[in-house]
Amino acid sequence: MLVNIFQRGFNFSQDGPGNRLVYHLQGCNMHCPWCSNPEGISEKGSIMISQGISDKVCPMNAITDGSFDSKICKGCQRMCLDHSHIGIKLSCETFNTDEIIDEVIRSKSMFFNNGGVTFTGGEPTLNLPVLTDLLKKLKEININTAIETNGSHPELASILPYVDHMIIDFKHYDDDKHRKTVGISNSIIKRNLKKLSFLAKINVRIPLVNGFNAQEENAHGFAEALAECNKANMTVEFLKFHEYGKAKWKQCGMEYKMTGNEYVNQETVDMFIRIFNEKGFTTITT
Repeated sequence: MLVNIFQRGFNFSQDGPGNRLVYHLQGCNMHCPWCSNPEGISEKGSIMISQGISDKVCPMNAITDGSFDSKICKGCQRMCLDHSHIGIKLSCETFNTDEIIDEVIRSKSMFFNNGGVTFTGGEPTLNLPVLTDLLKKLKEININTAIETNGSHPELASILPYVDHMIIDFKHYDDDKHRKTVGISNSIIKRNLKKLSFLAKINVRIPLVNGFNAQEENAHGFAEALAECNKANMTVEFLKFHEYGKAKWKQCGMEYKMTGNEYVNQETVDMFIRIFNEKGFTTITT
């Protein structure tokens, strides 16, 4: 089985416990405007360019004065990738799942502090059969596994037997705002959060973005949306907005719509933590 991966490498304690080999699977069904990995959104991979690239590289005229417009290149044959040695590349590489397992086996000595392998994205559940195959093979060789997902796959519970740490991102409790901002409904996500919380331990991650979901009323709204979940099996983590991926939006020829006013301060995070703790949730910081 084949899998497209746009980034892989070690990360300590941020995507599951310990030192972990993290695989970013290509493709996402959301388009969060603050995404730090925009190159991972397109299912077939994104063309990325470097500064100073010649306009002549693209026969479809998608590059003008060194700037790239990805809307023009959609549907073309990507002839520009024949020139990858001069500053243009495809975001992802294709691997056989057995290659991934072999790499993990070679890396086992690095999985200290209860580390292991994490699959994230993009959205790793978009190709659920491939993800399931990888997880099963890893459990057969006793590798600690983690998934970071947006929780939107209706069959998400099917992989629970092969996952040691389930991390679910929850962008907004209001369906209209969720649809408008990230492109899909949150109805399946909320159902999965409730269902999975009664089947396994889950870590819910809420990204706090000023102007979208970071007011006091939002803290109460999130808590209400999660009220019917099994709190004993749930931890909640709040992540501050950042712009680490800003430069990559331009490299992918995509418009970056964040203005810089979306940052939240520590007082806002502390307020969310206080409200959630008062309502009986367990909050964590990684």
